[in-house]
Amino acid sequence: MAKVFDKSSRMRTLSLIFILLSLTFCQEKTRDFDLKIALLSDPQSLDPIALNDLTAQKVAKWIHKGLYHWKDGAIKTDWVKKHSIAQYKEFQLVIFELKPDAPKPNIIARSIKRLLIESFPRKNDYDFLLGVSTGNRSVHLKIRNNISESTWKEKLALPFASIIQFKEDGTWESLGDYRLVEWKKNEYIDIKRNNPNSSDLPTEVRFLILPQATTALFLYRKQKLDVFKLTDFLLNLPEANEKNTIIKKGRSVQYVAINHNNKCFDQNFRLALNFAIPRELIIEKLLGSAADLTYGAIPIPYFTLKFPGSEYKTYVYDKNKAIQYLKSSVCYPNILKSEIEFRMRADEENQTKGRAIIQALRELGLTIKLKPMEKASLYKENGEGKGDLTLLTWYSDYDSIWNFLDPLFHSEKFGNSGNRSFYINKNLTKKFETKNDSEALQTITTIYNEVPWIFLWSIQENYLVSNEFLRFVGLSDYL
Repeated sequence: MAKVFDKSSRMRTLSLIFILLSLTFCQEKTRDFDLKIALLSDPQSLDPIALNDLTAQKVAKWIHKGLYHWKDGAIKTDWVKKHSIAQYKEFQLVIFELKPDAPKPNIIARSIKRLLIESFPRKNDYDFLLGVSTGNRSVHLKIRNNISESTWKEKLALPFASIIQFKEDGTWESLGDYRLVEWKKNEYIDIKRNNPNSSDLPTEVRFLILPQATTALFLYRKQKLDVFKLTDFLLNLPEANEKNTIIKKGRSVQYVAINHNNKCFDQNFRLALNFAIPRELIIEKLLGSAADLTYGAIPIPYFTLKFPGSEYKTYVYDKNKAIQYLKSSVCYPNILKSEIEFRMRADEENQTKGRAIIQALRELGLTIKLKPMEKASLYKENGEGKGDLTLLTWYSDYDSIWNFLDPLFHSEKFGNSGNRSFYINKNLTKKFETKNDSEALQTITTIYNEVPWIFLWSIQENYLVSNEFLRFVGLSDYL
């Protein structure tokens, strides 16, 4: 028997069809991007003065620029035509004459003035600044007399000294190669190229916040992602061939900060911890051999590049030697009964490395309590001097051997300013102030001998990139 539809039924059917058509053809158009890049976490801030986490500094390379910047291992400038120095009794006055396409002097001066008056984690790096003023097409900086030109150029090339333009409502715009278009927290960051005629750079880029590498891999295989950082567990992917893998060496050092506020953690105790770690075994078995040993705080590939032919040392695993040093430490044997807190980030990759380190320390008879933490809480509490041992990673701000020494061991830059072990050596701090390259080797040796950290390794950064990414020459500098 045929089914009969009344008028109301036909109207409902037509309405349903119209709704389906509207959903099909009236959806919001998805924006196209030249590149999509994965980030493991959301930046804490993109304000250059507050760039205190690695993710923010990676994005900052795209959107921020200062009077000077690092490129190909050298300090360069796009905005300064020339500079001159006038010497006075109490200070030196550096006058920067600006190129025609540079921001206006008052815009530059306002950004630099923030380094003088605002509080931020790396403020001590800019205590050489005494004042800032402007001329017609120039900016004038008052700088302490004992600061060398190479030092103040290094500091002005750091992302914290980037120039931004403030708007009337108090917000700001970036003035680098790209500008910020949209930032949806914990989802994505969209940027667009400032110079429309620069064909050697992609026009629009989206950063996707993807904490899980497996998600990034899925999107990459669907051709919906162009760049992501390979974890230790993904280094043997068939896609990770020589063409599509970009390897960065010698830019980081992973370590365990030993809290020097604890009097039991004397030099013998610290030596015991260093001889207890089977670094080469962990690098081979857990890191897929994608890490390098360090000479103290300096990655060996970077050390040999800067000091070719110079000798270097590493702490080789020796359990018996570790036990002997532990027995000679000031709090032995009571230290065996004390609970030592080991802190680290809570992600799977860090926990795998951390547990291997903890197991090695427990074999000395120490009682180690593991405390995985979220990144923000870990950094905040470490900056307050909490925790006994903390697994951390330092990524260099710029290409200089001193960047692995200051602020990491500067006696006036504790906690979030860089010196997370609260290590004090006033003689070294004086060397950090002058940065005499002839003293660098001795400084490295002193730090190696005084063992303020458990020295671990330098992680190789491996990025899987698409063929689309490879079309843009020199884009790997932004990674």
